[in-house]
Amino acid sequence: MKKFILLSLLFLNLNVNAQTLPSKDVLFSKLKELKEQSKVNALIAGIWQGDQNILSVAFGESMTTVPADTSMHVRIGGITETFFGTLVMMLVDQGKFGLDDKISKWLPDLLEADKVTIGMLITNTSGYRDYVRNQNFLEIITDQPFREITRKEIIDFATSDGKMDFPPGTQQGYSHTSFTILGEVLEKATGKSLGELFTENIFNPLGLSHTGYNINADLPYPVLHAYSSDRGVYEDATFWSPSWTRDSGPIYSNLNDVAKWANVFGKGKLLTPESFNVLVSRPASAPDPNRFMASGFAVLNGWFAQNPEFNGYSGGFGYYPPKELTIIVFTTESKDRSSGTQAVNILQDISKMLTPDAPINFK
Repeated sequence: MKKFILLSLLFLNLNVNAQTLPSKDVLFSKLKELKEQSKVNALIAGIWQGDQNILSVAFGESMTTVPADTSMHVRIGGITETFFGTLVMMLVDQGKFGLDDKISKWLPDLLEADKVTIGMLITNTSGYRDYVRNQNFLEIITDQPFREITRKEIIDFATSDGKMDFPPGTQQGYSHTSFTILGEVLEKATGKSLGELFTENIFNPLGLSHTGYNINADLPYPVLHAYSSDRGVYEDATFWSPSWTRDSGPIYSNLNDVAKWANVFGKGKLLTPESFNVLVSRPASAPDPNRFMASGFAVLNGWFAQNPEFNGYSGGFGYYPPKELTIIVFTTESKDRSSGTQAVNILQDISKMLTPDAPINFK
């Protein structure tokens, strides 16, 4: 019986890989059409198979009369978490800590720290409330978009009432708070800043020269400018402080670097086979095997995916292991507020063309 199942899976994979991808011209026309339909100000996108770039496009403007370009740097928001999950497993491989280690070892006074493990934080099963759902917090970052937000403030917003969303390890619920707490744990466990850890373990070894970690407003040239209507007026949000995302979203990059990363991340090239298997596995408390959060990213119909939205930027990230396919999409908001979260919709539409039997679906 087991042999039959394995053979069935083998033939399924052969059939999937045998499917022909749409032509470059068809994909170009579809992306151009989606740019217009979504009403975004700018669209930067690319599609790869393995290391081969099938198509990269830039439509629209960064600023008035300044066209968008695929070389431009953007805030990648939640795509940061794909780096974070891999970093955690690299540090496990290096013997810095174990996934079952209780975080009370480093944060003894934190709410439920004696029950929460490092593994729970990276798989969103810790139960900590998501600070971005706190109305007082949202008012602060809306009223003061250039203000630095500290880790302590974020953790206090999430834990000051002494309540959890659920007992640690019993459910799965996405929470940016878990990544902020995890950032504090990693720095205490290693004696290095998170920026140093990313640079030494990932950015430099992979030659990601257009990628960096910072929580200040600086971005290297050239920059894709982002816009937002969150404060009641359509305005440039490019240099608003990214510190409110803290450890779940402050990495910046560009299209080609993110694609290079996707092909490394999606194959687990920086990890032992055992650690890569843990990275992409479904936590026991996540009920649906086809839709769950792994370690810093969603697994949706076999795709490893993220859908950030951050200070006027919207993003879509997908890697499909059976075909070694990568889709990267970044958009910026126009004066039409419906354009603010369109990158993920574009990502999903393109995935339907590439893998019609297994599209990305966040809903």
